[in-house]
Amino acid sequence: MFQKVLKIIGIVALVGALLFGAVELWVYKNREKLFRRAQELINENLNGNLEIGDFKFRPFYGGLGLNFTLYDVKLTDSLYNVHHKPFLQAEKIHVALDLKRIFSGDIQVKNLVLEDGGLKMFVQRDGYSNASIFKSDDQKKDKSEKKDPDKIIEKLGNVRFLNFALAYSDSVKEKYYGALFHDATNIIERTDSSTNATLTGAVLFNGLTFKVDKGTFLKNQETSLALVLGYDDDEKQLKIYPSTLESATHDRIGINGVFDFSDTIKIFHLNFDAKGIAVKNALPLLNDRLQKQIDSIGVQTNVDTQVKIAGILGRPGLKPQVDVHFETDTFRYNLPVGVLRKMRASGTFTNRADTTKLADVFNSRLIAPKITGFFETIPFAFKLVVNNFRNPRADIDGRIEADSTNMGALLDPARYRFKHGSAKIDFHFSGNLRKFYNAKNDNFDGKVTGKVMLKNIAMDYLPQKVRVSKVNGDLTFNEKVMVLPNLRFHDGQNMLYVRGTLLDLIPYLFGSPKPLRANVDINIPEWQLNWLETLLAARGTTRSKPKNSLKLSDLLDNAIDKLEIVAKLDAKKVTYRHFTGRDVKGQFTISNNAVSIEYFQLKAFGKGQVRISGEMDNAGKMPRMAVRGKIANADVHSVFYSFDDFGQKTLTHENLKGILNTDFSFESTLNNSVKLVPSSMKGLLRIDLTNAYIINFEPFMKMKKLIFKKRNFERVKFAPIRNDFRLSGQEVEIAPMEVESNVLTLYIDGIYSFGNKTDINIQIPLSNLKKRDSTYVLDPNNPEKKDGSKIFLRAIDENGEVNIKLAFRRKKKDKSKDEESEVKKLEGVER
Repeated sequence: MFQKVLKIIGIVALVGALLFGAVELWVYKNREKLFRRAQELINENLNGNLEIGDFKFRPFYGGLGLNFTLYDVKLTDSLYNVHHKPFLQAEKIHVALDLKRIFSGDIQVKNLVLEDGGLKMFVQRDGYSNASIFKSDDQKKDKSEKKDPDKIIEKLGNVRFLNFALAYSDSVKEKYYGALFHDATNIIERTDSSTNATLTGAVLFNGLTFKVDKGTFLKNQETSLALVLGYDDDEKQLKIYPSTLESATHDRIGINGVFDFSDTIKIFHLNFDAKGIAVKNALPLLNDRLQKQIDSIGVQTNVDTQVKIAGILGRPGLKPQVDVHFETDTFRYNLPVGVLRKMRASGTFTNRADTTKLADVFNSRLIAPKITGFFETIPFAFKLVVNNFRNPRADIDGRIEADSTNMGALLDPARYRFKHGSAKIDFHFSGNLRKFYNAKNDNFDGKVTGKVMLKNIAMDYLPQKVRVSKVNGDLTFNEKVMVLPNLRFHDGQNMLYVRGTLLDLIPYLFGSPKPLRANVDINIPEWQLNWLETLLAARGTTRSKPKNSLKLSDLLDNAIDKLEIVAKLDAKKVTYRHFTGRDVKGQFTISNNAVSIEYFQLKAFGKGQVRISGEMDNAGKMPRMAVRGKIANADVHSVFYSFDDFGQKTLTHENLKGILNTDFSFESTLNNSVKLVPSSMKGLLRIDLTNAYIINFEPFMKMKKLIFKKRNFERVKFAPIRNDFRLSGQEVEIAPMEVESNVLTLYIDGIYSFGNKTDINIQIPLSNLKKRDSTYVLDPNNPEKKDGSKIFLRAIDENGEVNIKLAFRRKKKDKSKDEESEVKKLEGVER
């Protein structure tokens, strides 16, 4: 039984093979006729010339059937000799005809393979198109045989492109499209009312240019395309079913849409979506203008996005409406002052922001209602709006909130230490987001306004041991100036109230070469003057730059170092060590750790009035100060006490009384404890000393041991003293002067030294022999005393002590003896 079945199957197979062989033999014998019939069919619809170098019948290529391979195919229009651009050119075209329909005379292409070539369609500026290669209806000889274009398309089956280029250029409408199909297949399926096509494969897009001035989409982009199309005859709609385009970076872009041809107004809708596409990968897919506009925002991240495009076909002046929704992954954004970290944004874009106007680049708007992240360590949230994408302008409204924990992490902890408090910044920005500051022209393309609210902040600036607390106040700012209407803080000893302006802070932060300047009014009710120590405390230290140092910290350090402050000062009371002043008024400038005093006036030294100007320079190895001033009606005892007796121990505040009026200039180097370096002192002192007393002055007490032992050297009253004293180092040059007192009259000149070089000449007129008691009336500038005979003494430093010695003249021996006898007489007076 089994053998019979095998025989039957064998017979059936043999009959089938004989029948198929007979068909193939018939086809082979009639191949020339069939090919020419197909060629005639093509030529009937052409205004041009079809050239075929060779063709071969290949029955087994792509399966059994009527298969041809055409070689060196070239299809040209009637004006080819003018423009020299073939409509179609291919090294090979493989054609498979439907064998079933051949016998009925209905020739249909079952499969078509276009290999190594291209198809180019164009419209010239004069309106001529090489699409005229296809005859119009009125050009066909037999009107009854005119072919419906849809019928011709129906005769075309599956198409495969191998290394085949398609290009279209319209010089009138300035539209240019081009792509190279490496290997792509278009599969067509038909139903009673629709035709569906699926195009899949590897495609290199040369570019899609819809408007030359806007640039080219998909310029030189390798893609993997899976496009599903369908045309519904009843609804007259071309539908793009969910399809994908995969870029060279393996980002997948979803595509779907509808083109409605059922009415004279041909409306279309296109939708695109992408998940997690990187901005840097998406930009090359867009045209140059969009690339620049998106890149101008300066954001690099991954984005989920949905794009909806709606418009009307055939209306060149009417731009389609574009709506975009996006949501980003976390990203960072670099600023000159630091880094915005862990940012997230979501929002929308439309080119029809004003719905009463048409879609346009000028009517475009991007809105991100909430962008969150961290400025270094400080959280923030703001709203972003970008208008007019021809020249993008951004509007940002935001808030930054900080406390002592994250402010401390924001700055270099080796230099700044925040203890407690909080700060809030509300700000508004309007301008060019990417090119806000033009470094070349040192100007801004935009505006910034904002408010800083400080609440109970306490912090230390460690390098100069500055400690501030109770920092409170509201500050307002724009891109040029920060206004301090009511800043107040405590510096450890004083409560300071500051108002004024800080100029060019934001330009400085963005790299402007303009100096950072502040103009402030400072009110200190009770001022303990400790800022000199803090100003100079960090001398000689080197700033260590920590690893991963923060930009803002460095900028603040440099700002503090380079800040130029012009300050007006008002204090009811000021104290510094032994010095006390009242009703202080002043103006000074601090720049580069140097102080320039325009004026500084106060009441001090009893009922004295003081006015000073000068400089303190901190640029050299040691600080240096230079002052000029005037003291009126000052208690000389208080002057010496206030200034620590000017660094010397011979003539101290305990020895002095009197009223001092003086003009002076003085300069000296200071050490880091803000004390005078005596060897560096220089100055000129012009004094007018009245009602003066010297009490228990040791040199006078030593003089009493020599002469006038019963006179009151313990309390010496002087007539007004007016003289110049020139200071150089530790030596004071005393110009010749008369000292008229209740104990004696002296004429003095020489050197008084704060060190060990005191050498003062003392001339004692012999008129001093006359008795002086409590009834003595001071008689300065008496010529009889000056011209009369005198005894000469010298006050000279010996081993750290100033001793008084006789100074005998060496002109004549007998003269010396006479002077010695006169001294003996003086020693005997009032014994």
